[in-house]
Amino acid sequence: MSNIKNFNFNNIDLRLSNSEFYDFYLGIDESYRTNYDCLISNECLVTHFDFNEPDTILSSDTKTIFSLTTWEDAINNGVYATTYGLTGIDNGVIPYVDTTGDTTNQLLVDLLTGSSLTIASGETRFFMNEVSGSTNYVDYPLEYQINTGSTGSYMDFKGGFYQGYYKLEGYDYEVLPNRVNKGIMFDFWLNKNDNLISGSSNTILNDLYPDNKGFFFYWGTRAENKFWNQFEGVNTGSTSGCTSGATEYCTIPKELNFDIVNDEGLILPLNPPLTTFNVISNEFLIYGRARGTSCGFNSNPNRLATVLASNVTGATPTITVTGVSSTITNTLNPFLIYGRSRGGKCRNSRPSDGYGRETVCSFTGDTEPIIELDKDYDIIDNSLGFRIKDDGSIGYRMLTLTSTCENNITTTGVSVVEEYSISGVVSDNSWEHISIRWVADAYYDGCELINGKRRNGRLLFYVNCKLKFIVKDFKEFIAKPLGDYKEKQIGVPYNISLGGGSQGLLESMTFDGQDPEDLNLKIQENFAGTFIGSISQFKIFGCDVNWCAIKSLCETNRYGDL
Repeated sequence: MSNIKNFNFNNIDLRLSNSEFYDFYLGIDESYRTNYDCLISNECLVTHFDFNEPDTILSSDTKTIFSLTTWEDAINNGVYATTYGLTGIDNGVIPYVDTTGDTTNQLLVDLLTGSSLTIASGETRFFMNEVSGSTNYVDYPLEYQINTGSTGSYMDFKGGFYQGYYKLEGYDYEVLPNRVNKGIMFDFWLNKNDNLISGSSNTILNDLYPDNKGFFFYWGTRAENKFWNQFEGVNTGSTSGCTSGATEYCTIPKELNFDIVNDEGLILPLNPPLTTFNVISNEFLIYGRARGTSCGFNSNPNRLATVLASNVTGATPTITVTGVSSTITNTLNPFLIYGRSRGGKCRNSRPSDGYGRETVCSFTGDTEPIIELDKDYDIIDNSLGFRIKDDGSIGYRMLTLTSTCENNITTTGVSVVEEYSISGVVSDNSWEHISIRWVADAYYDGCELINGKRRNGRLLFYVNCKLKFIVKDFKEFIAKPLGDYKEKQIGVPYNISLGGGSQGLLESMTFDGQDPEDLNLKIQENFAGTFIGSISQFKIFGCDVNWCAIKSLCETNRYGDL
């Protein structure tokens, strides 16, 4: 006879699914549920664009769009930058059209050297501008659709996109957070529709770079540093007396001969080699080395100081210590050279005991001047884009640093990293709600947000408020400035693009026109592409938005049932 205790069990067997495609919130009583906030606080919403709202598009002018809300910690003490022309031409914010008959290209010089950026103090709305170019080779079409049905107004992206900076390095201007306490979410209402460009004869970025099609968001530096090298035009000898045909573009001054005067009155070079400087106040220890007399001016840039004792006219003089940026090229110890030679102290022949042949005469110097910068240094972990591919899959692409070892030699370089969901996640010709949420493994506050190391986390993609794709171990993205003077990078780092990736230096113009070595660099090759379809709304939440709150975004919308 069976033991009746063998059947003494509870028939209810409840197990939580281990699937990563659902979120569960469990509470021990009713109060937990009622106190849980499924609505998103306005304090968490740091920027919001809605093409159905007149405050986003002022007077139906689509050139510039404005956020409907502002970040509570935004800072703007007023911006006046006199060197904006150096970078503002490259994405069309400062328009430039080549003028027939202008053999000295005076208009180009005037725009490069005479354009300023002014942002009134207290203006803390994040804004973006239409992207365009000066080569007349690529078109960037957008079309504003006004009051069409229950969805309201929206923007058709037919090859164009918007781009804007939220922080200016070296200025008291930051209107979006660059790092967050725990999480951040990017939220979109969009309609993927390739029919918008059917039959069009215009050349757009997707025609040039079909593998970049589908980028609807970009974050980071919009381009490499265009002043990483020295550019003098096609004919480098034509530094004066410009005549028609002397160069493709012939301008005076040349890039080589142009200097920047910053707010402190210091003269900065436009090109490498960069001059390093340090400003100190010391009325007693003046240590410049003069030429000719005790108060002669030191004209050698490799000397210690350019301000000498005779320059002291006040109680607290300012002394500028300058030098040419250099790199170490000789790691030999100039004092302890232990090779032993035969036949004389500098004769470089191998001694009979087999020891090294290096002698004191082998030492030729510690450094040599830097003549160009590493153009890839600024883009590593500073370029991130979200993309919907033709098959309806969604994911990301970014540039990061990788290293390989072969024959005991380590080589580093920039690599493209990208991951995508399965196909069919995003539908064609229908309004879709896309939320992309990054959640950190650790909470940061205060000084940790400034000095804390990059955190690990998860990148989650929601489509119509359902979790469809997870990227585990996704490192925190922290946008960073370029490694150059602030006057030479205004509006380039800390960028966001809506409706596209970034054109890089494809449309860049500098003295004597377009530098061929600025073309087909990493950002242009990997992010010069756009989303084809419509976008109605775009939001950024500067907090860890839970699934319950995401669900409320789908329940309260003007796009019908999802």
